[in-house]
Amino acid sequence: LDVATSIPDVPPLVKIALYRVLQEALSNIRRHAGVVEAQVRMFGDDGAIRLEIADRGRGFSPPPLVGPEATEQQAHIGLRGMRERAAMLGGTLEVTSRPGAGTRVVVRVPLDA
Repeated sequence: LDVATSIPDVPPLVKIALYRVLQEALSNIRRHAGVVEAQVRMFGDDGAIRLEIADRGRGFSPPPLVGPEATEQQAHIGLRGMRERAAMLGGTLEVTSRPGAGTRVVVRVPLDA
């Protein structure tokens, strides 16, 4: 766990959204990655808060999260929930993974959310 000491205070809605994204990402690691460790970083990033959750587990081929091909499948409800939490605050969610190479989830929320 690496949390920068210079993160500005944000409204409770932002704190809750980031907490829920972290909770879902860690839950996904526990259920799917096949590993017991993860790296979590949170820091200020040019007018935003950036939260990164990564593992060195099984990895997967993530579905598109935005655009006309964005996942709406029941199997991806957790990813959809993370995407929607970030979006409701004007933020973004990125999931990078491939089989055998682990997974990284990055959420970026503007400080003025």
